[in-house]
Amino acid sequence: MKPDKTVIYFTVCSGTGYGIIISLLTLLFNAEINIDIALKLIIAFLSYFLILSGLLASTLHLGHPERAWRALSQWKTSWLSREGVAAIFTFIPLTLFFIFWIFTNIHNITYFFLIASSFFCILTVYCTAKIYSSLKAIPSWHNPFVPIIYILNSIVLGSIITFTIFFYFNIKINFLSNIIVILSLTTLFLKILYWYSISKDSKSNIFTATGLGSKTKTHFFEGPHTGKNYLTSEMINKINNLKSFFLRLTFCIFTYITPAYYIFQYPYLIMNDYIISTTLIMISIIALIGMFIERYLFFIESKHAVSLFYGNKTI
Repeated sequence: MKPDKTVIYFTVCSGTGYGIIISLLTLLFNAEINIDIALKLIIAFLSYFLILSGLLASTLHLGHPERAWRALSQWKTSWLSREGVAAIFTFIPLTLFFIFWIFTNIHNITYFFLIASSFFCILTVYCTAKIYSSLKAIPSWHNPFVPIIYILNSIVLGSIITFTIFFYFNIKINFLSNIIVILSLTTLFLKILYWYSISKDSKSNIFTATGLGSKTKTHFFEGPHTGKNYLTSEMINKINNLKSFFLRLTFCIFTYITPAYYIFQYPYLIMNDYIISTTLIMISIIALIGMFIERYLFFIESKHAVSLFYGNKTI
């Protein structure tokens, strides 16, 4: 599939914003930590900005963005519609959480809305992933790993950013750092399993598409047409294997390995907190760049079944 900039921005940024909220669940185990109101406002602003900008960017992908609201009515059958409904409902407990967290000291109600917000955040990211994993025409998307990795990527990246902000304000939550290391390595392992699973040829091939001959003997004399059209430009895109491997390796180093290694090692480093926090900011930016690479690969490496009519013998 052709990678679309607005969709890539939407899935990465909104997922990161939701991940920041989910990572705040670690506060349930560190209730004694005194968090400054300025820090709370920064987290609230950043998470809202990432979520809202991502959702708004997703509407730009539509042919008629002004009609986006109509998609909400199809929630019974459409994962896209369910995602929109879930995203809207998420703002209710999320807004209430920030109001109680920033302006009051009522911990029980605050944590209740935090748990509710986190649940809806996970639900929204799950719905986003199901938009793709429900498409049987693209085997690399119609994969059980896709929803799991989408959710874990959201939590990993959001946790890295939350940890960085906390550290900058001299708040060190060891539980959060342990979560980042564990989830990063777990997600890396699952991502490798996902890449291995999609490397195998699917059951769809030129024979099943045409019903003629066999997989090894059927060949196209020529393509359906001589020029490019919507299908060839939007549904059929290829990437060099060497470039794909390089981008995969870069993503893994940027998003999983570097943050996990540094966060695991920083207590043993002989450096002042300013240098560590500055480095963490750089690592967070690198991790975000890595996630953009991952989402680009998610689209460019996918093969649509329609490509079987344009020269591909299998997908």
